[in-house]
Amino acid sequence: MADASRMQLQFEPMRAEDVSRLSRFLAASDWPFHFERSVDDNWVRGRIESGHFFGAEARSFWILDGQAEEPLALGRIFDLSDLTPLLDLRVAAAVRGRGVGTLAVRGLTAWLFSEYPKTGRLGGYTRHDNLAMRRVFEKCGFQQEAHHRHAWPVQDDEPVDCVGYAILRQEFAMPDPT
Repeated sequence: MADASRMQLQFEPMRAEDVSRLSRFLAASDWPFHFERSVDDNWVRGRIESGHFFGAEARSFWILDGQAEEPLALGRIFDLSDLTPLLDLRVAAAVRGRGVGTLAVRGLTAWLFSEYPKTGRLGGYTRHDNLAMRRVFEKCGFQQEAHHRHAWPVQDDEPVDCVGYAILRQEFAMPDPT
């Protein structure tokens, strides 16, 4: 697979019928910076039933490249009625470090500001030691607004620090549709 500078990512909305696809995607990679480092079908089904991935307060997208058979990433924007909706991104282990995260965050940000014209901010949190995600936020114009000590739960371990980032609508350069 080429690096992200030559990729044209597509964002396909997740649907209720995507349970098996979601289970396969999430089981295929480890998630070292999420609370659940690995997940199973029961976890996925429970989250879908609770509205975690889509519904009134959340939208999720498969992030695809026309050259790949499987999704490169999964993006989710949630708390849609809040002043600051939040972003969650999971990039498949096989394509990490290739720029997919940056393109995905830019695309998700553009989607939010285009579909929710009254929303003025988008935020996201990550562990303090997730340097790749912190760099993605910075490359996409998000500003670090918070550092919370011992606020990120870690399965079977002590909590670690987390950092919060946000971007304002006026700081985001919407892509030219032409």
